[in-house]
Amino acid sequence: MPLLEAFPDESQIMKYKLATLPRGTAKLPVLDIGFAAISLQQGASLSVTPQTLNYLGNTTAFETSGYTATISDVRTMATFNGVGVQSTAANTQNATSTTTLGTNVSSTVIGSQINLRATTVNTLFGSNTQLNTTITFTGLDSGARITIPVTITKVS
Repeated sequence: MPLLEAFPDESQIMKYKLATLPRGTAKLPVLDIGFAAISLQQGASLSVTPQTLNYLGNTTAFETSGYTATISDVRTMATFNGVGVQSTAANTQNATSTTTLGTNVSSTVIGSQINLRATTVNTLFGSNTQLNTTITFTGLDSGARITIPVTITKVS
């Protein structure tokens, strides 16, 4: 189908990319992060280490190129970074700082472990007691992806 308009973000135009898997692959790779959803108290920290199931004939594996993690609203996090992958692409991606200027901005990091720390800024909550966002994890070698909801609860 022809593309009707230009998309500057390749993650939106090619959400389901073609992937070449080794001959004889019987199952598609699936990401497992150990959580169906993430709930954090304001200021709380969490480290997420994704694993790829059914990849290269293994029941579980860590992808050598690592994983990307894209949070849809980076304002909800005081810390959002990836560690464990020392490639030029990962270092470049992780070094870029996102200045939100108070607007909803997504951010992507690369790593074998993703570190999160919920915001401590009360003004972001307004009259709400919770903030909601999503994080999409994608395996850089397998192309497997998972999107999970994230809830930040305000501490009184």
